[in-house]
Amino acid sequence: MNRPRLFPPRLAPFELAWTDAAFDAIYPEPPGSALPHGVLSMHPARFFDGVLASIPFEQALGLRVTLWMIALAPLFTIRRLGTIASIGPDERARVLERLLTSSNYFVRQLAMSFKAMATLLYAKSDAVRAAMSKPLLRPLVLVSATSLAAGSRFGAPAGSRSPRSNPLAGGAHDHAAE
Repeated sequence: MNRPRLFPPRLAPFELAWTDAAFDAIYPEPPGSALPHGVLSMHPARFFDGVLASIPFEQALGLRVTLWMIALAPLFTIRRLGTIASIGPDERARVLERLLTSSNYFVRQLAMSFKAMATLLYAKSDAVRAAMSKPLLRPLVLVSATSLAAGSRFGAPAGSRSPRSNPLAGGAHDHAAE
């Protein structure tokens, strides 16, 4: 038995603004990014609206709920009255970081699915793909053989447990997609 296909309404103007702001927080314009351009120049709201119009109702509803969660997240992540579009770029990045590192699995996965949508759009850019495939120009930090032979872990002084002394640990913002 065929069910009638339900179509959610197109995104409202305020939802389009939320989409642009959230995608921009994920892939900002330079100098906030080492890549040649941010995602905002690729019209993320138009892309997201098109995706929602072309997928089944249940998936579109899930992505729209995710947009609303991200849009209203400043209220419960940084305790600011406003939406993702009404706060500054630095605060947007903090909001998304808190959602992506939430202790609630459901919140974390919804935020990650939204970031995946931004990545689908961003990876369409030839300039971005070319920049991501260039070799890294900064020197690579290697672990010295003498510190490994001395019994230390990952080049840290023997007995040290600090993650900051671990050259392989990476920083708080060392994510593959940034």
